[in-house]
Order: sequence, then structure tokens, then C-alpha cells
Amino acid sequence: MRILMILAFFLLLAACQTGPYPVTSPYFQIPPGSKLILKQALTIPPNAGRVYIQYGKVVTPKEKDDWHAHCWFLSWDVLETEQKIKPDTFIITHSQQQEDSVMRHTNLQYAMNGGLYNDLGVPTALIYTTEMRIHSDSQSAIRRFACSHWENPSDAKHLTVKQMQQTLGSIVQIQLNPAH
Repeated sequence: MRILMILAFFLLLAACQTGPYPVTSPYFQIPPGSKLILKQALTIPPNAGRVYIQYGKVVTPKEKDDWHAHCWFLSWDVLETEQKIKPDTFIITHSQQQEDSVMRHTNLQYAMNGGLYNDLGVPTALIYTTEMRIHSDSQSAIRRFACSHWENPSDAKHLTVKQMQQTLGSIVQIQLNPAH
């Protein structure tokens, strides 16, 4: 009987394993060795560390609509002058997906477990982000790239690679590493 219970446990555990997700899935992880090919120069404004892309064009933080897909390059340097990102191929060394909750105005909100919740006990909005560590030999200050959007908790999911590419338009091409 004990052997049957152990066998049943391992069969149940194996049934819970998930295989690699297809590239069309919002849970697909962009593999290391993939590339971001920046096709035009971008400018990070003075006193800022990032430049945003949405709807296939560069947008300011005020123009950016958090509820729609947007991406950004992040510099480690925040300078008093503009920073130029030259056309280049950036190698993706790591990719991860993360979720954060944000507060929207409702009648009653409170903090719990590191998140903000409304009076029904659910997050008021979720931020779904795919963040990538990137590398270029010629532009070492540019080390992060991310794509994100806010969602209602009832239908929240990560962006697919296709949605990210649509957001980037002709400015950046995502080239997946075929070896993974």
C-alpha cells in the first residue's frame, strides 16, 4: 500500500509539471541569447534614466498610457544632459516576468501582503512586466529593457512576444534565440 501511495504522489507531481510554453503564450520566457536590434537612435531625456516606446513611437512619461503595452530602455546613468542610445544589437542575458499591484481610487483601500487592495480584498490593478537584462559591448550603461502594461485583476496576463513587437513597431526588433 505504501508503494502505491508513493507512486501516486509522484504521478500527481509529474502531472503538475508544466512544459515550455509556446512563443504565442503570455507565459513564454524570452531565452538567453535572444537579441534586441535597435534600428534607430533613441534619446533619454535629461535627468531621466529611461526612454519609452509605445504604439511604435517614442513617447514621454506623460504621453505613455500605462493601460496599454509600452516598453523602455533603462540606463544605469541619470545625467543632467541627454543620453543617446545608438542603433545596436543588444544581447538578452536574462529575462523574467513579474507582477505588481497598484492602487486606483475606490471608496476604501488598504495595504496587505505588500500590495494595495480595494474593499473587496483584491488588487485594484496589476502591472505585468517582462524585464530583460541586456548587454552591448559599445553601450555598457544600457543594461535593462522591459515591456509592461496595467490590467484589471480579473483578466490580467503578460504580454506576448507578438504584442511586444507590435508596441515597438519598426524601432526595435526582437530576435529570439532559436537554440532554446
